[in-house]
Amino acid sequence: MGDEDRIRIIPLGGLGEVGKNMMVFECGGDSIIIDAGLMFLEDQKHGIDLAIPDFSYVLERKERVRAIILTHGHEDHIGALPYLLREISAPIYGTKLTLGFAKNRLEEHSLVNLPRFIEVTPRQTVSFGSFAVEFFRVRHSIPDGVGLALHTPHGIIIHSGDFKLDFTPMQAEHFDINKLAELGEKGVLLLMSDSTNAEKEGYTPSEHRLNSALSETITQASGRVIISTFVSNVHRIQQIFDICERDGRKVALFGMSMERQIAMARRLGYLHFEDKNVISSDRVKSYPRERVCILTTGSQGEPMSALARFVNNNYKAIEIQKGDTVVLSASIIPGNEKTVSRIVNEIFRKGASVYYEGFEDLHVSGHASQEELKLLIAVTRPRYFLPIHGEFRHLIHHSNLCHQVGIREENILIAEDGDVITIDDKGISITGTVGAGQVYVDSRGLGDIQYGILKERQKIAKDGVFVVVFSFSRKGKGIGYPEVVTKGFAYSGDREGLVEKVKTIAFDTAVRYRETNIKALESLLRDRLIQFFRKETGVVPLIVPVVLEIE
Repeated sequence: MGDEDRIRIIPLGGLGEVGKNMMVFECGGDSIIIDAGLMFLEDQKHGIDLAIPDFSYVLERKERVRAIILTHGHEDHIGALPYLLREISAPIYGTKLTLGFAKNRLEEHSLVNLPRFIEVTPRQTVSFGSFAVEFFRVRHSIPDGVGLALHTPHGIIIHSGDFKLDFTPMQAEHFDINKLAELGEKGVLLLMSDSTNAEKEGYTPSEHRLNSALSETITQASGRVIISTFVSNVHRIQQIFDICERDGRKVALFGMSMERQIAMARRLGYLHFEDKNVISSDRVKSYPRERVCILTTGSQGEPMSALARFVNNNYKAIEIQKGDTVVLSASIIPGNEKTVSRIVNEIFRKGASVYYEGFEDLHVSGHASQEELKLLIAVTRPRYFLPIHGEFRHLIHHSNLCHQVGIREENILIAEDGDVITIDDKGISITGTVGAGQVYVDSRGLGDIQYGILKERQKIAKDGVFVVVFSFSRKGKGIGYPEVVTKGFAYSGDREGLVEKVKTIAFDTAVRYRETNIKALESLLRDRLIQFFRKETGVVPLIVPVVLEIE
């Protein structure tokens, strides 16, 4: 086989981190993309709490992209689609619910010229040039999840997607272990498997396990029940509707994404409830507290979520009070521990009961634990193994499990974002790297935020800002005495004297370099003031020189 038949796998997100999953497969001039997700940043970075993969590598080769394939509808797998599809045009393949959630995401971003959405079903095979992609059913915390078997010139590559082996699912969506065994019999070249729970022993419990705990919590609550969960956790939401119907509670939905996704899932037949069991948010106060259950967003402590607004008394219709029961029915995403802790503390301060991860078992993971991971490896019997979807420690733990099952150490590859994994006649190896950083996105949807802007925000938050403004006229040779505006700068010495020194430096610089162009003059002034602050105070604020040239 020649170079045109070699396979290149380039992870642009999801390896060495949890979130913004995205992977590119290349062969014979054809390229396919698997997933395009976002990541929530830890503790919100000065107004920026979302990151998406750096698409630069894809954009430079966008004419080769034959398809974008989605494994399931979670935000860390579809959340970056609106940003990617502004730059490239390619058909999107996924199952019915996954495409429904993807369409919602695009409509939220006012992308009216939607790409082609092509629905696939498990055990269907679709060809994309050098690739034939076979879809198989997996179980996860969202319905309609699939894994992928890529049939290539070098052999079968399995991408597990996010999965667990739940043999008592809420709906008739059994993990297709028979298909995996069949592929194993044919011979699997490479297995790429979900590593999220590689540190956890045993098996991940079934979603059914929660039914009794949720039922007990809701039915025994003396006041209003507020439940926050991921809007994509359709099985959990169905359980809540069923329990509330039996308990005689009305369900109220809060949060735009909650309303949109539930409406989508219901329209597609994945959720079932009667209209009479749902009340609008403005009618909540007209019902006795013990007859209401509020379903809302905010399980990760997001500051703009409905739950956070309840806690901060920013929602007139809802005030959390003593006697209320609040349930955070979701795992805490790594990095969100502080924000969730703040929300939990505030709820306790208001006198309500709170159930959350680590305190009460009202959530089960959607990811496979160690015994399930080993079973997948044993069934597929791959020649090579590549752990995916997890922080670096998860990848290492997963590779150790693989070695225990019998895969030779030299056939186990550990890769991170940006690594170029090449498969050819010689085997599999990392042969290079590409740019694969993070692109920050303003949480209000205002577009991509350059790294320099984030650094400026961090600088202002840490050390404050000095704005130095003055004007001058080249014709009249006149220079106005500088004005200084300072915010957030802490100084224990003579503050007024410090400001006067800054004005003197600015004036002297303008006099000396009056023939220099404005940009160069501002740069010179910034450099001189940085030197001054470093020597005078030991702290350098963000310095913003503004030179105004007048006639």
